[in-house]
Amino acid sequence: MEHTKSFFLTVTQRIFSNWTALKLAVEHGMGSVEKAVEFCPYTTEVLYMNEGLTSDQIAAELEDYMDEQLNTILEDDSTVQVAEELLRFYRYCMEGNESTAKTELEKLPPLQPWLTCERPVRSTRPLPLKEDSSSDEDMDVDKNEQENDGWTVVTNRRTK
Repeated sequence: MEHTKSFFLTVTQRIFSNWTALKLAVEHGMGSVEKAVEFCPYTTEVLYMNEGLTSDQIAAELEDYMDEQLNTILEDDSTVQVAEELLRFYRYCMEGNESTAKTELEKLPPLQPWLTCERPVRSTRPLPLKEDSSSDEDMDVDKNEQENDGWTVVTNRRTK
């Protein structure tokens, strides 16, 4: 397949949008929808950057992300099931088996709207928390920086 990575990202989004544990973690406030959306390209990169991963290794990576980014410890075997599905499609992509990959993708449940993202996903990392307390005036400015389209303008408040 010519664009296997973008196709695989589509597969990952479809699988993750139907993963009950991930959806429940977001619904119960354990993590944001943004963290769940970022999980898709993160997982795609993990598979494409590491050759020869087993489903157990992928499942361990999924568990780590759920724990670290979504504050969720899974006690079921869903990570193994998700990892096996991801690995199956990854192999189709690597073998260039486009027709099988597309046929199997159509057999998956449809993409659920809770995990869709209109904007391109950017890789982000958490910033260290400021230890000094902010004044009430700073907090009012932060609230006013929220724009209508959902983006927040972040400015550097470091004193020189």
